[in-house]
Amino acid sequence: MTLAVAAAQQPSRPATTRVRGPIKITAERAEFDRREYALYRGRVRLQAGEMILTGDRLELRQPGQGQFEARLTGAPARLDHPGDAKAPPVTASAAQIVYDTRTATVDLSGGVQLARGGDQLSGGQVRYNVAARRITANGAGDSRVHITLTPPAKAVPEKDGGKPQNKVPSPPKTPSR
Repeated sequence: MTLAVAAAQQPSRPATTRVRGPIKITAERAEFDRREYALYRGRVRLQAGEMILTGDRLELRQPGQGQFEARLTGAPARLDHPGDAKAPPVTASAAQIVYDTRTATVDLSGGVQLARGGDQLSGGQVRYNVAARRITANGAGDSRVHITLTPPAKAVPEKDGGKPQNKVPSPPKTPSR
């Protein structure tokens, strides 16, 4: 089943938190209780602009004025936000993902694994500010946040043909006897 939710733009909110364009949802099943609540199950996919969220179950609440809160669960639920000229792509998986368009934030919890470009992060709880592409992480309980930062590739001077130099240096020569 496919449903496109038209996302109105709130004039009182800054442009960075507005949802632009339709929200597209696909799932195997959908239930609608009230105008502001829907439940989707089975291979759920939500696309909001460039960002894609997937999972097994989606609870969608629409508090008004075209904004919404999407709560995805899965084994695991996933987030994919492609990069642009200013920022690398962000991908993540977690037991639960909550996307709130009113604040332009995604809250991930439960075994969070996140990658931003070549950098890796794991933790119990992570907040991703979509508009600013800012990540905040916390350990869950007495666990800690683990981060691996990958430095950017070193630029190679043009005189070397622009190719990376991965040669292992030769051992020093010893005089022959």
